[in-house]
Amino acid sequence: MPSVTINGESQRVDEGETLGSLLLRMGLSEKPVVCEVDLTIVPRDDWSRTVLCEGAQIEIIGFVGGGALDLSWNQD
Repeated sequence: MPSVTINGESQRVDEGETLGSLLLRMGLSEKPVVCEVDLTIVPRDDWSRTVLCEGAQIEIIGFVGGGALDLSWNQD
């Protein structure tokens, strides 16, 4: 299982997992978020084609009005 960093926290992801499947598992695929992988913003249309490799640095930025978007993720 590859290890990646998501918003500064080390996490394991499935071999061959895409950014799109990760966001789906996190419950964020339909949320107003911007994703960056290794310092490059990934357009939403490319999420399903962006395979997460060992050591990838992922930043997920949520946009909200009048509240806070919970970007925490519990793998358990």
